Amino acid sequence: MREQRDAARRKVRELEGSSAYRLGSKAVAFSRILKAVRHRLDARGKPARVSRPGPQVSGETQPTPFRAPEGSVAPARVADPDVTVVIPVYNSEAWLDDCISSVLAQTGVTLEVICINDGSTDGSRAVLQRFADEDSRVSIIDQPNQGQSVGRNAGLDSAAGRYLIYLDSDDFWPDDTLAGLVRQADEQDLDVLMFDCYAFLDGTVAAATWKRYSTYYQRSQAYSEVRTGSQMIADMRRNRDYRPHVGMYLARTAHVRGQGVRFIPGIIHQDNPYSFALLLNAERVAHTDADIYARRIRPGSTITTLHDARSVVGYFLSYVAMVREIQGREFSPEVTDMLAEVVYGVFDGASKKVAALTPAELAEVKALDGHPDAQLAFHALNTFRAR
Repeated sequence: MREQRDAARRKVRELEGSSAYRLGSKAVAFSRILKAVRHRLDARGKPARVSRPGPQVSGETQPTPFRAPEGSVAPARVADPDVTVVIPVYNSEAWLDDCISSVLAQTGVTLEVICINDGSTDGSRAVLQRFADEDSRVSIIDQPNQGQSVGRNAGLDSAAGRYLIYLDSDDFWPDDTLAGLVRQADEQDLDVLMFDCYAFLDGTVAAATWKRYSTYYQRSQAYSEVRTGSQMIADMRRNRDYRPHVGMYLARTAHVRGQGVRFIPGIIHQDNPYSFALLLNAERVAHTDADIYARRIRPGSTITTLHDARSVVGYFLSYVAMVREIQGREFSPEVTDMLAEVVYGVFDGASKKVAALTPAELAEVKALDGHPDAQLAFHALNTFRAR
């Protein structure tokens, strides 16, 4: 028994040296600190929104997708396009025309559009085929329904463009802006160029949901100076401007592949670990203060129909992946603090929903990853369920 006790103590000391344990063990205290900080920020008020060109959309006003002039001829497909646009598609028939048309209408840039049909059961496949028949730049990958992560990974694997950008199938681009993004990325030799997005309401959603997302995707200021990705995360997080949505990034394809950045299959909230890794490993990152992307907030979308168990799973696996991404790496103290806030924010997302899980669902979360760091994170998470 003494030998077992001593062995257990040695294992605990070993685990306590890991980043995962340090983050997990401070979860409760850090949560209180964040609440206090948020309270002070709320009392002080958010920074004023900067003025910017382009439409300002709110409430039920809907923007118009950018479209090619009537009678225009589609450019020919090239072997090495400037940009690959990856669009995962699942039962998006009603919005696909707006989405794909806004991409194909972009001028001054060569592109390919890879649409991943994720087992759609509506007329989405027929719409995709129509576009592919009319424009050689459009290709289709068919797969059984496996979720956005698998679809995006498939698009990444097939991409031929120098740059890579993602677009959700119910969203679109309202202006002819892609060539400008490519030009800036080339001139500044960027790994990642970030931009903003504005939300618009399409249908009836909960008032709280619209309040959260109506201005969520617009940052309070520009971050135009080129810096490392870790510094960009820190600077944006400090101003509460960090946004992981993958549609708000133009990334150099060689950088994405060289760093092995992938989406975790089968989960929601998969933007969190992907964007974190994409930026953390980037040497040259900049941001343009422009609303490039139009985000549709509608009934039935992923963000308006979140299921507690799926959210906990997504946040939990994202948190573990993000902790592993920073494990053993050194950053300045101010960057470390902001990275810790971003990572803990994902853990906090799981902690707010874990109480709603049944014992069986909780057991499933525990079984997702048997490694010691994941198990320590699970036990930290489980403390919130007992409250």
